[in-house]
Amino acid sequence: MNIERVRSILGVWAPMAIGLFIIVTSINFYRTALLGNTPVGNLESWRLVCSAGAFFVGSVLMLSTYGRYQKTKAARREAAASSLVPALPPTPQQDRHQQSDGDDHDDQQPPAGG
Repeated sequence: MNIERVRSILGVWAPMAIGLFIIVTSINFYRTALLGNTPVGNLESWRLVCSAGAFFVGSVLMLSTYGRYQKTKAARREAAASSLVPALPPTPQQDRHQQSDGDDHDDQQPPAGG
């Protein structure tokens, strides 16, 4: 198994699976929790709040992971496309400009006019 496949599984699919598990657990809790006969009182509203919070956390985990996956995939495509284009050698003007970048230009006046 190569390193890219391991990184894909650990970086994308594992967090998405955990988010899906959190969402399924929150739905299951909301549907099956029995909170009617407690000495504290009626906790139905808290059941909804806890389920909605867990659902939100699972959704954010899945969406952020999917967004990071899409961004990485686009960057890989762009890097692959740029690596196919050969780099052009620098022109003589670019060479002179790069050599003069290290010089101190404080004593030069800006060009006059427009």
